[in-house]
Amino acid sequence: MINGILFDMDGVLIDSEQYINKAAVEFFSRKHVKVRSEDFIPYVGAGENNYLGKVAEKYGYPIDLESAKIETYTIYGELIEGKEQALPGVIRFIKNAHKADIAMGIATSADRMKMEINLKVMGLDPAWFKVLLNGRDVERKKPYPDMYVEAAKKMGVPIEQCVVFEDAINGVQAAMAAKAFCCGLTTSFSSGQLLGNGADVIISTLDDFFDFSTKEQFNRELTRLKAKQSAIVAREHAYTPYSKFKVGAAVVSKATNAIYSGCNVENSSYGATICAERGAMMKGLSVEGDFTVDMIVVVSDDSPPAPPCALCLQVLAEFTPSDADVYLHDMNDTAVHYRFNELLPHPFIFPDQRGRRP
Repeated sequence: MINGILFDMDGVLIDSEQYINKAAVEFFSRKHVKVRSEDFIPYVGAGENNYLGKVAEKYGYPIDLESAKIETYTIYGELIEGKEQALPGVIRFIKNAHKADIAMGIATSADRMKMEINLKVMGLDPAWFKVLLNGRDVERKKPYPDMYVEAAKKMGVPIEQCVVFEDAINGVQAAMAAKAFCCGLTTSFSSGQLLGNGADVIISTLDDFFDFSTKEQFNRELTRLKAKQSAIVAREHAYTPYSKFKVGAAVVSKATNAIYSGCNVENSSYGATICAERGAMMKGLSVEGDFTVDMIVVVSDDSPPAPPCALCLQVLAEFTPSDADVYLHDMNDTAVHYRFNELLPHPFIFPDQRGRRP
């Protein structure tokens, strides 16, 4: 179970990357050094020592890092003042986590000056966090694991029981090296880039989470997002030469919490077509034998998100409790939640099997 939350700051809590980039370009411009915005991309999330220092090295311009950072942060503060609020869902998510009594911390490669500017701009109370770690608190910055390992230690939660929210490749690599669960946000890099570097789950912003008020509910939300990720990957393999309508699905085992995914497979004989939901369920059954579905997640490009067909619901009914959660997602981050019996209130179950239904 996840018992602790560690946030990177820039690109996770606040969309500040564009402003620090502009500030860095302006800093060098004032020194009559013409740099490009893309020069800084490899050092996103690695701290301003690298962000400024490596670009200075590239152009052969010697700088005093401490004075360079102060000047850059000053420019940054002027640029971001009054222009940025917390990213969507941040305040709601943090309030939910506080209500659920989940320890929270911030671990940013930026120096304290920038961290304080960001907290002020977002209106976040530092007292909400058990630890506020900045780039000066560890010797080795991201992608090394030191920052997250140290933050978890100060927070009093084993790193293996922490989820890290990251938007940068360097940060994802740090979280993976630390052995934390990593949730990647696509505010700075693509989902493919984040997954390719080890992220366990991809979201757009913290607004992708439904409300929660307990640790158990929060962990269930993480399970939903993992299942959604599995369904998205499965959907890419859908065989749909006729309808072109791709669907991915995932079911979560009640006994093991394992996730099984499937995609729709069409056939020239339409009756032979296998839907994604049935494919996922059959995979779980073939692995576990005595199988009960705890959660169903379906992903399609339909809007509003499409539910399972009546045939799939009827098949699932013999393996799914009536109050099981069903989450329907489209490709634009719209999500709808149902209980199974809302989609199929009166399934047909053969008389001598009715007592065996989950």
